[in-house]
Amino acid sequence: MASRLDRLVTILETGSTRLIRDTAVNQLADWQKHHPEELFNLLSRVVPYLRHKEWETRTTAAKAIGRIIEHAAPYDPNAAEEGSSTDPTNENGHIKKEESKDTSIFDQDEYFNIDALDIGSIIKYGRPLLRGGPVDYALAALDPQKRLAHLKKTLNGRLGLLGHVFDDEEMPVICDNTGSPATPQGPAGTNGFARQDSMNNNESQGQNPDETKLSTRQLNVLKRKRKREAQKAAQGKSGFGDLSIRRTNTDGVGEDTPMADADDKKNGKTSDYFSLERPTDVDEDTKVVSEFKGPVLPIKSELEVDDSMEGIEWPFERLCDFLKVDLFDPQWETRHGAAMGLREIVRVHGTGAGRRKGVSLKENNAHNRRWLDDLACRLCCVLMLDKFTDYSSDTSVAPIRETVGQTLGSVLIHVDPESVHSIYQLLYRMVMQEGFSLERNLWAICHGGLVGMRYVVAVRKDLLLQDGEMIDGVIRSVMKGLGDMDDDVRSASAATLIPMANEFVTMRPGALDSLINIVWESLSNLGDDLSASTGKIMDLLATLCSFPQVLEAMKLSASQDEERSFTLLVPRLYPFLRHTITSVRLAVLKALMTFVNLGSETSQGWLNGRILRLIFQNILVERDQETLDMSLELWSALVRNLGQNPTILAEEFEPHVEALMQLTLHPIGVPRHPIPMNASLFQKPSGGTYTLSGMPATSRKSSPPEGAERAPKRRRKSTKMDDAPTTTHATHDVDGHMMQGDVDLVGMDVLVRSRVSAAKAMGLIMSLLSPSSLGYYDAIITQGLVSPFASTQLSAAMVINEYATNCPTSNAAARFMEPLQKIIDLERPSHYRDLVSFVQRVRSQTQQLINLFRDHGKVSSSKLPTLAVVVQGEAEAGPGAFSIANADKVVTDDFERLKKVMAPGQRLIALPQLLEAREVTTRAIDEAKAAKEARDARIRAAAACALVAIRVLPKKPSPLIKAIMDSIKTEENQELQNRSASTIAHLVQLFTELGRRGPADKVVSNLVKFSCVEVAETPEFPVHALKTNVILSMQKEEDRVDHVDAAKWAREAKAARITRRGAKEALEILSRNFGAELLTRVPSLQTFMEEPLVRAFSGDLPAEAKDPEKTFGQEIVDAMSVIRTMAPTLDLALHPFIMRMVPFVIKALHSELSVFRYMAAKCMATICSIITVEGMTALVEKVLPSISNPIDLNFRQGAIEVIYHLIAVMGDRILPYVIFLIVPVLGRMSDSDTEIRLIATTSFATLVKLVPLEAGIPDPPGLSEELLKGRDRERTFIGQLLDPKKVEPFQIPVAIKAELRSYQQEGVNWLHFLNKYHLHGILCDDMGLGKTLQTICMVASDHHQRAEEFAETGAPDVRRLPSLVVCPPTLSGHWQQEIKAYAPFLSVTSYVGPPAERKAMKDSLDKTDIVITSYDVCRNDIEAIERYNWNYVVLDEGHLIKNPKAKITMAVKRLVSNHRLILTGTPIQNNVLELWSLFDFLMPGFLGAEKVFQDRFAKPIANSRNSKASSKEQEAGALAIEALHKQVLPFLLRRLKEEVLNDLPPKILQNYYCDLSDLQLKLFEDFSKREAKTIAEEAGRDDKEAKQHIFQALQYMRKLCNSPALVMKPGHKAYDDTQRFLAKQNTSLEDPAHAPKLTALRDLLIECGIGVEGQESSDPLYTPIKPHRALIFCQMKEMLDMVQNTVLKGMLPSTQYLRLDGGVEANKRQDIVNKFNSDPSYDVLLLTTSVGGLGLNLTGADTVIFVEHDWNPQKDLQAMDRAHRIGQKKVVNVYRLITRGTLEEKILSLQRFKIDVASTVVNQQNAGLATMDTDQILDLFNLGDSGPSLISDKPNDGIEGREEDMVDIETGDVRQPGKKAAWLEGLGELWDNSQYEESFDLDGYLKTMR
Repeated sequence: MASRLDRLVTILETGSTRLIRDTAVNQLADWQKHHPEELFNLLSRVVPYLRHKEWETRTTAAKAIGRIIEHAAPYDPNAAEEGSSTDPTNENGHIKKEESKDTSIFDQDEYFNIDALDIGSIIKYGRPLLRGGPVDYALAALDPQKRLAHLKKTLNGRLGLLGHVFDDEEMPVICDNTGSPATPQGPAGTNGFARQDSMNNNESQGQNPDETKLSTRQLNVLKRKRKREAQKAAQGKSGFGDLSIRRTNTDGVGEDTPMADADDKKNGKTSDYFSLERPTDVDEDTKVVSEFKGPVLPIKSELEVDDSMEGIEWPFERLCDFLKVDLFDPQWETRHGAAMGLREIVRVHGTGAGRRKGVSLKENNAHNRRWLDDLACRLCCVLMLDKFTDYSSDTSVAPIRETVGQTLGSVLIHVDPESVHSIYQLLYRMVMQEGFSLERNLWAICHGGLVGMRYVVAVRKDLLLQDGEMIDGVIRSVMKGLGDMDDDVRSASAATLIPMANEFVTMRPGALDSLINIVWESLSNLGDDLSASTGKIMDLLATLCSFPQVLEAMKLSASQDEERSFTLLVPRLYPFLRHTITSVRLAVLKALMTFVNLGSETSQGWLNGRILRLIFQNILVERDQETLDMSLELWSALVRNLGQNPTILAEEFEPHVEALMQLTLHPIGVPRHPIPMNASLFQKPSGGTYTLSGMPATSRKSSPPEGAERAPKRRRKSTKMDDAPTTTHATHDVDGHMMQGDVDLVGMDVLVRSRVSAAKAMGLIMSLLSPSSLGYYDAIITQGLVSPFASTQLSAAMVINEYATNCPTSNAAARFMEPLQKIIDLERPSHYRDLVSFVQRVRSQTQQLINLFRDHGKVSSSKLPTLAVVVQGEAEAGPGAFSIANADKVVTDDFERLKKVMAPGQRLIALPQLLEAREVTTRAIDEAKAAKEARDARIRAAAACALVAIRVLPKKPSPLIKAIMDSIKTEENQELQNRSASTIAHLVQLFTELGRRGPADKVVSNLVKFSCVEVAETPEFPVHALKTNVILSMQKEEDRVDHVDAAKWAREAKAARITRRGAKEALEILSRNFGAELLTRVPSLQTFMEEPLVRAFSGDLPAEAKDPEKTFGQEIVDAMSVIRTMAPTLDLALHPFIMRMVPFVIKALHSELSVFRYMAAKCMATICSIITVEGMTALVEKVLPSISNPIDLNFRQGAIEVIYHLIAVMGDRILPYVIFLIVPVLGRMSDSDTEIRLIATTSFATLVKLVPLEAGIPDPPGLSEELLKGRDRERTFIGQLLDPKKVEPFQIPVAIKAELRSYQQEGVNWLHFLNKYHLHGILCDDMGLGKTLQTICMVASDHHQRAEEFAETGAPDVRRLPSLVVCPPTLSGHWQQEIKAYAPFLSVTSYVGPPAERKAMKDSLDKTDIVITSYDVCRNDIEAIERYNWNYVVLDEGHLIKNPKAKITMAVKRLVSNHRLILTGTPIQNNVLELWSLFDFLMPGFLGAEKVFQDRFAKPIANSRNSKASSKEQEAGALAIEALHKQVLPFLLRRLKEEVLNDLPPKILQNYYCDLSDLQLKLFEDFSKREAKTIAEEAGRDDKEAKQHIFQALQYMRKLCNSPALVMKPGHKAYDDTQRFLAKQNTSLEDPAHAPKLTALRDLLIECGIGVEGQESSDPLYTPIKPHRALIFCQMKEMLDMVQNTVLKGMLPSTQYLRLDGGVEANKRQDIVNKFNSDPSYDVLLLTTSVGGLGLNLTGADTVIFVEHDWNPQKDLQAMDRAHRIGQKKVVNVYRLITRGTLEEKILSLQRFKIDVASTVVNQQNAGLATMDTDQILDLFNLGDSGPSLISDKPNDGIEGREEDMVDIETGDVRQPGKKAAWLEGLGELWDNSQYEESFDLDGYLKTMR
């Protein structure tokens, strides 16, 4: 079974999200931190993933390696003896050792030298590294260290350093054990042969010693097998060999890659460190703390240094050896992984590399330098030879070169300046490529050099600043690169310069000019839209332009050279305005912004109408919000700059007005009916316009020739525009949908936003022009206001609004008043042209209805109404066109008239169809009217807003106000609604300034009402007025379920959400505008918040506040709702007002009405999140104490409800206060009120996750000393909760007559801890560790303490209460006996026995201290038992309530008690749902509702166990187990015998197989033939009978395994045949020969010395005491009879035995047990598993024999441990009799699986969290949590304290942070470009280097 460590490692590969994988990485790092000796065990598991095919897996593995080795001690052999030196020769690490064997591998030249590296040869002859390469099977078949040796040997050749192109044949792969170098000219034919089939080459190559003995045929088989394995490995089918967890032989066959080179000293085999297989001789599970099973053999990892070398060389030497060779692997994934691995190792431990022990510090420094230089050389070689490029979105990436660059960066940190300089020189030569006599420039090498240089620049900036030559060299390289023909090289050059731009500008001002020229040049050379470097060059330009020196230089060159003037240069940027890549568009706008702000005359030549037009077009068609905002900002800067002289502005813009005005006022269509813009109105950057189709005219030109070398890159054609220096077929590409007005694709909101933005731009420019030049504008706008298109009228009104807003004088826009006023006052037109499709739909539906009358109703055509063909709204429609009114008439008057005309018979037939058609038509009419009304409201609101902006208020303001309020109430488009909201706020301001208080108050009161309409946020008082003892937060969710008309309800809810959104926006704007004066200027607002609360909560609650008929109750709710809405935006000066309200809100929290408590809880939570210090202090001091008020339920409910909401609203800002909340919440998890329990457990589950994060947080300000002291108390509690080892020792105050073992004392401490904090738990110690005794200690102590306290205080909550123990009937006597033995001072009543006896006791159960009853009695007499309040309820063998639906489970859950405890050795027997049932008794709600638990834990765990489970499912299962394990952790205590009882002898398990007898076989076959078919059919069915039948068949087979006599009863079909068959053989059915189990049992007993007679047996007094005594378990009573009669009486008559089964009365059972334990003359005790398997103590026996087996493994385990428990002095032998090849073997394998599940969830770690990463307790718990998710990654730019912002406006559901929309769920994970961006982000990389 996979251990926890295996699961963590697997998550590196299978983790479905970044969060999960990172969590696994952190946990592995923690593992290393806590177990430093595990370093290589961990690394050898993780390293193989570096060669995984998946990018994410490789990067995660590298991250894991980095994090793991950060916790390994740095290697410094000279730390102790500075400067001492010994003779290095004999200890020179493995180099010396290897030398003796084979000098050719490790010559002293093993290290490359930077200065001596022959770049020319490498470039000419080196073997290029591509995406992948052919696989060398012979190489793959070598074992790892040979492979490593071979690859090291051939490296120089492959790098081209031999001066010619290297061929593999020159140095064939040798498969022998000596490793002697092969001569290149071997015997003829050897070459090819040695490579392919070297296994079989006997002459020259000596076989493996164990292969020489094989025959040729065997050798061939072996050869084929190896070749197959090699091929499989090579194709990467098995990645790193088989991914199974274990295998028996660890031969390193099967990889195409260099692997480990360690000789495993123990068995001479080599194990392949790059396979994920583990040795079998080590039990994996011991590596994780699961059940400990004896001493462990340490795994010696292949990566580890040999014992002899330990500590002598750098520990990572070997690992780096493999990785260094892997850098040159033909497969790019392998190279990538190796580079990342090296990057991490060198980053963390680079200083130790190459050092040796016993060498002086000086020599070691030299070693270290040589090692790092060598690595740098290898990395540079990869940069030269790597040719692999990948395309990511719009740029190309060379992943290997980038990663190698990063590795080089980590080398650079550790080397001295001299080496840095050498490395830089090497890279410089790669870029410049001078003096290599190449026919042409090699772009890839130049690119590689630049990538390397970028990291030199970034990592060692310090040296750059000191070394002038280096700076100049870098600049030369960059200049060359920027001028390169190749796009990638240009991109890399720009990227190299960006990190050092500052240094460059300050240190080399002289070079600025030429650099800037090159940048501008490269911009104009960009071949096409897909140029990878565009973005980078733009970034470089923007970076450079942010330096004043650069701008000065540009101005200077502009003044000297006409060509360099801004007037000519800046327009080069225009084509990029509509570039396909968003980031490029944004970069251009930023660059232009820089130029606009230059401000001097010389640089303004480009500011003209053309740029204005282009930017305006940008605003019209840009869909990206950020780019749009930037465009508007740039527009504003341009217009204001030009507008300093209005005449110039007017002149420049005049040619463009008409086109842009038309586009601004262009109508918007409706879905499926777009209205395309006129493309010819758009101007191209070059000045031309588009062709009418909306498609730009393009002509293709071929790309310039640049040699075939870049073939793969040039697949893209460069599209040039006929009249532009650079292409922009972009507008078609990027903006096609916007220009087509495609509502379905772009979305209505985006189109409206584009019109709003255009209106803003147009309004701004109009306001800067002199009124005289505005005539033309006015004409178009006034026309727009009466346009037949609704959206045009809207845009026109918005333009006026913006114009008036920006106008310097108030009456400038007064000329528009009249037409605007008309829009508000007069009727709207009956139709709009942009809604014509609605009317057409209505017409077609109406026509269908009329046709139905004709065809089905047989009404003559003459009587039918005729409809006009043209509908209103079409351009050619006249007054007689079809209108909605016509349709209305048809469905009402005409319908009734035609119905009467129909013949009665026809009417009957046709009516249903007619009614349906009328329904459809009516719906179409309603839709058309609704659309029209929405447009009317929109236009009226826009006109009203414009009027308010003109600042002229009419005498009668109500039509104006109504228009705006309607928009606030119903406008779906948030942008338009927000405009109305800000206008209404402005209006209130105007009224207040003018002293017109009346209208202002009316508006505010309406806004307040609107803000309270949404029921989800502000409950309706009358609905809930009568609820007192419920918690509405718990009910709110269920209210959604059944509405009579669900669709209508959804519509209403949506409308309410929209209204609230608008009102809230308006109130917030008011609050911002008035600031601190809000409440004085708008006093009515204060009245709404204050008056109802003061009136209701100053004294007792007035009666009218409870009356559902009166409005007062609703006012109270609304008041708190308004406080909640306003709090986030109120000015700080008004916070004292809110704090004055807090006492009233707290009073409301304690109110008896649920609805007040609910609203107060939400209100208080918001206040605390806004005014955190004062709010939380009030909460902790005033509210929390009432949470444990035993008398008043409402106090407790209010307090827990406020905590629930607080957690939801404050998110992780609640951290500093977590500690105050967690204990009160814990206490409530055992409240008598169910709802309190549920809400408390939900809150607790969320809070407990935050605890580990809490410790490092500073004290929140403003808390009193008292409170801080209290907090430390709580902290110790939490520490104990999460780690039982920290629990304070508990002195048992009563005299228990037993000496507790240390672990039992710990158990009692833990029980006392649970008791103290009112928690409940499961004591699931292994069987036989004394759970009963620990429980008795705790119960007795608690009774004693309560009695003492009651004597002192007399408080009712410590009055005397009895405790109840519920146990299986067999154990009631056992409990009585134990209590008498250990705690005789407790009085005990045993409430068992027949009903008559029990009846007498019913009423006096509370007279004794302890009542013991059985589960059956508890179920039957629950009414009697639940009357009492109990102190403790203890369920012994509590797994009996594992079925949540069983009656017994439901019965015990009705018991009321202070403390609940479950004792069981096996909390999970079959599946984890059982654990849910146990916790549902202890703390209902703690694991969520049953369904939630099923979905979250049970299903994933079950699915992952399925043999066909996918890796996703396995991961989900692993995570679920991990999460569940952590959630239940604090409440389970489990210790195993092996761990705590050092004095308990071992238990030996043996399976005793026997074969079927002939008769059994015959009967088996008959049965199979007869029943096979029916069973196969029934297995697929799901009903009860089928299951019953299958169960009977299984029972039949089980009985048959035992003995044919059990099934062959008279009446059986084959009974007579069988009898005849037996008669022939002279045997009978009962003959033991036919039941091999019985004979096997006899043999077993005789082996144990039972039933064997001594000599003196004639003496009746002398029966010898046998050496062993046995327990014999059967499942079935009749089998027990057979054992008793046939074996014991028949075959072994001298055996003395006792029998215990269901026939023995429960109260007599303990006597039999005592008799057997105390009288050793009984040899055998016969038991059934069900009766004898639980709780009994049978240490008298030392042999346990199972004749039959239970499907449930735990029952068998329980039964075994009857003998194997405390008190046992001998080794216990367990024998299981198994019939081979039958059902019984299946039962055993099923048992194995169930035990696996159980031990994973409830394993050792429940001995305490110390074994676990406490600081991440419940970390994985955040995924898909049922409670409110706390640590959501929500951006903090919003106003804090708004839960409702997480609501989806359409569905009203709360969105989970980060959750995809439902329709996206089906999409799999696509390749994510951000993987490259993140991996190669320079800033991120530099952070990791620090």
